[in-house]
Amino acid sequence: MNAADLHIGRVVLRGTAPAIEHARRQLPATLARAHWPADDAIVVIRRVAVGGTATELPARAAAAAEHLVRRAADPWSPAADAAEAVRFRDALDYRACLVRDLLKGTAAHRWLWHHRAALLARPTAEALAELLAEDALALPTLLDRPALRDSLPALWRTLDARAAHEVLRAIGSATGWQAAITAAQDPTPHERRAEKRSAFRRMSNGGIGEAAFPPSLLHAAAQWPSAPFGSSALRSLQSLPNDLPPSDPRVVLQAVLAMWTHTPAILAGTDAGDALRATTETFVRPTPASEPATASSRAPQRTAAETVVEAGEPTSDPTETGAPRIASPKQDASQRATPPAPTANAKIHGNLAADAPSDAPPTAPSRVSSTAASPAVLPPAADVDFHTRGGGFFFLLNVLNLPALRDWRATLAEPHAGWRELLRLALRLDFTPDAPLAAFLADACALNLDVRPDDDPVAALAALPPGADPAPVHHAALRHYGDTALAAALAERPAHVRATASHLDVHLRLNEIHLDIRRCGLDLDPGWLPWLGCVVRFHYDSGGIPR
Repeated sequence: MNAADLHIGRVVLRGTAPAIEHARRQLPATLARAHWPADDAIVVIRRVAVGGTATELPARAAAAAEHLVRRAADPWSPAADAAEAVRFRDALDYRACLVRDLLKGTAAHRWLWHHRAALLARPTAEALAELLAEDALALPTLLDRPALRDSLPALWRTLDARAAHEVLRAIGSATGWQAAITAAQDPTPHERRAEKRSAFRRMSNGGIGEAAFPPSLLHAAAQWPSAPFGSSALRSLQSLPNDLPPSDPRVVLQAVLAMWTHTPAILAGTDAGDALRATTETFVRPTPASEPATASSRAPQRTAAETVVEAGEPTSDPTETGAPRIASPKQDASQRATPPAPTANAKIHGNLAADAPSDAPPTAPSRVSSTAASPAVLPPAADVDFHTRGGGFFFLLNVLNLPALRDWRATLAEPHAGWRELLRLALRLDFTPDAPLAAFLADACALNLDVRPDDDPVAALAALPPGADPAPVHHAALRHYGDTALAAALAERPAHVRATASHLDVHLRLNEIHLDIRRCGLDLDPGWLPWLGCVVRFHYDSGGIPR
């Protein structure tokens, strides 16, 4: 672990001044060298109490922390409240659990969130907005965590217009969709006239009171096809208040999430503002004026009286990777997924108290093991995890992302256009995906094989109808990369693919780097692709790829 990944809350040292200074200098580096989880886990430790000489304290604190990490409890379980350490699978798991506890009103009373005291002191809607904005590119994946699904109706009821606006601002800054999002929040002339009539009625009634809204607007999520909007974040649209205009940030936020899942290329196009505004209109419809009042944002949450942890917050990784929310592809027995390769990127939060033996208070041993039962099912590390022999297929994303094709991309209006155009390009280059990759692409392109599960994904992909004009793509691909690099990319290239609703990781073997591909930059990290709606990263490592 790097020392930067270690966040220590409060340290209490007792002894002579030189001994305290020595221990304080050595403690962070010694703890960073301890054996932490070799993955993206975040470990939160309540406290560590040890005694010894100035030279012994850092090593003893590290050993005690290692012991607690091995016994860390599941933070989703009620047993975590009695544990001395908890372990989150990754930053998304951490945020999802905190979102749930904020909505339940229990976050301020759980010791594992004391290091977020500043966040918990804010009104719940503001706290949720800040948390959702910490890694805006991963928002679709965060809201689709299985353990959060039951809390989503409460999330939409709790977010007020100001909080939703802050989340939208973070999304716009991260995705490049800010112009469209701003345009969609600008009230239409009809909405302005309705507000003026409402203000006139209030004045005619002899005073200024509660706004007399025009006929309320009821969300009509059923108007959208259910298949493209399978995300659990979008299955709770009816949880919004019924009297919101289309330009309300809460309606715009749900429209953005819907288009992010269904038509991200439109959000990245030249007519994105008009398209997003039209989408918000489809989310609402007039209903009778007698609608029940909706609950307002909850009262501010306060931290417990005594906060023993003042740790830093986990940093989000903007380079996380993913893809549309899709079912796990079928795999041959020889191609079953293996656990992800560990990386030394664990983070720890906690309070470390190092006392002299005579002053050290007794610390009750942890009675919670890492196998403590949990009522919630932990979310998987990735929604899709498979091996394929056609890993170079994903290099073609760099072809479609060429600056020369900016105007061409602006014309894409087909649902899931990014994945479909990528597939069409590969098929024109005589590429045939193997079964795992074909199943992945069938879901990414929304070909609805679940209606006829016996259909061959490869045949379904080959039957994909024509899309946008292929000529600009063909000329740009040959001009920037050439036949040799394109052919090398689509040759057999084993890869381990891991995907979520917003990120895609492609792991390839380090010893299979191809010079023709590398020289022209075809295997460079695409990063965030607005027209695809996800972040794509290529990793050259062992990747757990079977030989």
